[in-house]
Parts: sequence; structure tokens; C-alpha cells
Amino acid sequence: MTSSMYNSILHFNEFGVKKIEETIKEFIREGKDIADLVLGLKEDLFELGRNILTEVLEDMDEYLRGCELRKRDWEIVRKDETGVLTSFGTIRYSRTYFKPKKGGKRQHLVDEIVGIGPHDRVSADVVINAIDEAADSSYRKAGETAAYMDEITKQAVMNKVHSLEIIEPEIKIEKKKDIRILYVEADEDHVALQEKGSKNKEDKYKRNNAMPKLIYVHEGIDYEKSTKKRKVLKNVQYFGGMYNNNEDLWLEVTEYIDKVYNVDSIETIYLSGDGAPWIRQGLNWIPKSRFVLDNYHLQKYIKVATAHLDDKSIRKELHDALDWPCKKMLRKVFKKILELTGTETKAKAVKDARRYMINNWDGIEIKAEKGFEIIGCSAEGHVSHVFSDRLSSRPRGWSRIGVAKMSKLRIFKKNGGNVYDLVMAQKLKETKTNKQHIQDELIKKLRNSSSRYEGVWNSNLTAIDMGRKTGLYKELRGIIGRCG
Repeated sequence: MTSSMYNSILHFNEFGVKKIEETIKEFIREGKDIADLVLGLKEDLFELGRNILTEVLEDMDEYLRGCELRKRDWEIVRKDETGVLTSFGTIRYSRTYFKPKKGGKRQHLVDEIVGIGPHDRVSADVVINAIDEAADSSYRKAGETAAYMDEITKQAVMNKVHSLEIIEPEIKIEKKKDIRILYVEADEDHVALQEKGSKNKEDKYKRNNAMPKLIYVHEGIDYEKSTKKRKVLKNVQYFGGMYNNNEDLWLEVTEYIDKVYNVDSIETIYLSGDGAPWIRQGLNWIPKSRFVLDNYHLQKYIKVATAHLDDKSIRKELHDALDWPCKKMLRKVFKKILELTGTETKAKAVKDARRYMINNWDGIEIKAEKGFEIIGCSAEGHVSHVFSDRLSSRPRGWSRIGVAKMSKLRIFKKNGGNVYDLVMAQKLKETKTNKQHIQDELIKKLRNSSSRYEGVWNSNLTAIDMGRKTGLYKELRGIIGRCG
């Protein structure tokens, strides 16, 4: 095929532009909403996109049929038609089925060259759209919005997410940062699972829930970007997901700190969290780290201990014991609270609150010592934003692999990762070993011949020829009237 035969562009030049002119004139004459104009143009432009895709693929196939390099090593078997869903909608095109002369796998060479597998019914751009949307909303919505006019099933979207290999983008630095204070905050989400729970009441909760973990490292509050209503953290990096071994997670965090920061210049790394064993484990991994009990969980246990009391003075005594801080005073206050607690169930809750505070006393005590350096822990809010909004805020049951993949995907995007890079890297990895030498040569030939398309772009596109006063221009002047 030659550029003069590149019918999709030529047809659009002759008929499509006129249609767009009519759409614009109707929009102005009838005073329609801008949405009507957008939707009208979208249909015309997407149709052009589908036509161009079809012609490009069929043009490439025709080139392969006539290529001497192909004739040397491949024979024509037949020509057939297929359909592929793209962001523009479904396209249908004819392509040739070839077989190698020296034995081997028969294939549609044009499909192989452009990255369409033998069983692919959607193009990679649709997969990218679907995964991107699935990370933010739902598998169903992702399937409905990934492509124009047509949709893919939520099961298909879920399968794509489950099979996605998620690798964090490489962090490139020129020089390690010298910083005095660094902050590490950690928490976890509780996600309902589809699987049935155990008959044992003690481990039912664990069996019916997955707990993706979240850790993030930052340099404190970025006051230039923060507002009165919203605090913005400076240079945040996220880590987490589902881990069989918590050491693997903390290893990722420590490796990041060592790569980005000059550890010798750091005085203290404040590790904030609710005091869970896996969080405290970080103290063994992170150099110069000190534990800080996050205020959200502390206030929750204060409420547990005092909510049933009418005596506000006891509540104040408890706050004073924590603010000083004084462990002796704390025990005295809890003795008073227990004396005023009627039921065994409530007494047990009060004792649990006391045990929680004493077990995390180092994380309370440090606030009195280093309060001026310690900023409020926002781990609970971050878990909600990074995980819960997608995983646990709405009633649904997840598979374990679904939780693992989605939590990793959410973290990947929070760290500035692009889904396009993940999908294309995985495609390259999967097809690299399958690519044959003949195909590489054919691709070079195709690229060298791409100049045959140049002429079509030099067509006289009347709607964008700014040097002429088109029919559309004249029509608009008539509708709007002359100004000035």
C-alpha cells in the first residue's frame, strides 16, 4: 500500500471533517451544552482511530505478504479476520497466517510483531485503562470504562490484576541526603476475606481477615504545601502489602533509608504506630530509631477506660498521668477506675487499656522528652487513604491474592508509579523469548519503510488549514455575527 491509498485519513479529510463542521454548527445554533459537543466529536474521532488502526495493521500484513525477507523463510497458509478491543472500541482486521519453511510454530506475524498474542481479545491499552481504574474504584467499573462502547467482564479485569507483576520503580539519587530527623509510621488494614472462617472462635477473626501492612517514610511536615485543614508530608515513600515474613518488609524500608539518606547525619528516626509486635520489630532494623505511640490508638484506649464514668476529674487524672508521664500515678488512677467499674466485662476492658498503656510506656514517655520534635502520627489516615478506600471501606469479600495484588498496586501508584510501565514491562518479559530473529528483521524493514505514510499527513485538511477561510468559518460568522 502507498500513502495515496491510505483511505482512513483521506476519507476523514473528505467526509469526517464535514461531519465535524456540522456538529460544531449545530452546537452553536441550538445553544447545546458543551458535553454534547464533546460527545459528538468523540464519536467521530474514535471512529477515525478505529479506521487508522485497522488500516495500519492490514497495511503491515500486506507488506509482510510481499516482503522478500518473509518469502525466504515463511510460507502463506491462509488469510483470516479477527477482532480486538481497543480504547477506541472494537476493530476488525484481516491478517495472514504464516508457517516457517524449516518447521516451527505457525503464527500471524503481524499480530506477533505488534504485541497481540494468539488468544488476546483486548489490546494492552485497554488492560492499562482497566487496571488503572480497578485500583481506584471496582473491577466492574474498570471493565465498563476501559474501552469505548464495549466493555470487558469484571472477572477478566480481576484476572489481569491477579496476574500483574508489580515491581516498585527504581529510585535514582545523585547524592544521599543529610537530614537530622526522619519519621517512619506504620499501621495495618483489616480486609474481609471470601473464605469461610474457622469453627474455633479464637482464630475466626484471623481466618476471615487479611491484614495488609503499610509503612511510610517521610521528612516531616512540608509547610509550604500544607494548609490549615490539611498537612502535607515531605518526600513520602510507601512500603507494604501482604507479607509472610515481616522481616522482608522492614528490610525494604531499611534499604531505602540507607540508599536515600546519609545515616551518619541522622540523629533520631521516630517510629510511630500502635505498638503491635510487627511494628516494634522495626526498632531492631532501623538504626537510631525510637518508638512513639500514635495518639489515635492512645485516645481510643483512654476512652475505653473512662467512657462509663461520670466523674470528669478521674479522666483528667488519667490525662495528667500520661502527660507527665508518671507510671505510679497511672496505676493509682486505674485503681480508682476499677473500683468504680461495675461489670466484669467492663473491668476486663479497663484492664486491657491499662496493660496497653504500660506495655507501650516508652512510646508515651518519649513525648514528654522529645515532644517538640514529634509530629502527630497520621498512619490511621494513610491506611484509610491507601488501603481502606478500596479494600475494606465497602462490604465485600476478597481473595488473598486479590488483597496482595491490590495493596501492592495501590502502593505502587502512591509512589508515583505508572501502570503503563508495569503492563508493558510484563509484556516484554513474556514475549522476549518468543520473538524470532526473522521478526526482528521484519520490524526493521517495516520501520525503514514507514516513510511511505508521510504523504498522507500533507493532505489538505480544510478544517485545520488556518490560512483559508473555510465553509465552517463563514458559517460561524453568520451565526455569531460580526463583532467590533
